[in-house]
Amino acid sequence: MLRKQVYLTPEEDAKLKRLAQATGRTEAEIIRLSLDLLPEEEAPVLLNLAQEGLLEFPERPCTPAKAQEVFQLYLARLGKRRLGLSQAVIEGREGR
Repeated sequence: MLRKQVYLTPEEDAKLKRLAQATGRTEAEIIRLSLDLLPEEEAPVLLNLAQEGLLEFPERPCTPAKAQEVFQLYLARLGKRRLGLSQAVIEGREGR
């Protein structure tokens, strides 16, 4: 095995310590397991869809915080609708 030095944020360090404690593994084992679980290619399905012209990427990259904010707004709008399944089907048929 090779020895590596990594830089972690305090939050990442805390998470690593929690995972090691909860699973009974060493921090190094958690890092190795994480690497093993990551795919070799970055999102191959999405990349293939984009190459075929079936998926478009936004012009501006979205930060995780912005994505969370937009998702929360979406959920808030959904919560106000309160459509039942039958009402949603009826409205869907009317739109045809």
